Amino acid sequence: MNKVGKLSVVAAAAAATILVTGSSAYADASSSVAGSWSRFISYGDKFENCDTAEDGLISYVAYEYVRIDGSLQTGSHYNPGSNGDCSQWDHNFGEGRTVRFRSCVDQPAWFADTCDKWRTGVA
Repeated sequence: MNKVGKLSVVAAAAAATILVTGSSAYADASSSVAGSWSRFISYGDKFENCDTAEDGLISYVAYEYVRIDGSLQTGSHYNPGSNGDCSQWDHNFGEGRTVRFRSCVDQPAWFADTCDKWRTGVA
């Protein structure tokens, strides 16, 4: 096999490796409940939340992450928009670490917030 042929084989193998590993390494996870849709985007460690109802309520994403020292980081990102609006927030979680999150709708004070079950993503 000549040099060009060998380089073509090597390039094709490298491209196939990138495609195979890239697609599994950046798998997203999502969560939804009536009025709110959220996802964790592993590439860039981002959360996205979309308000999906014309109900005047605020949608948000709640998350949990265990830091390398064992402490628990928790938080929520509230979507400032209304029906059809989406917002994103960046994080810098440790690579390969588990992130739990769920999509929620902020209810009036006398009701419990409506939330999906906890979902899992990998940073």
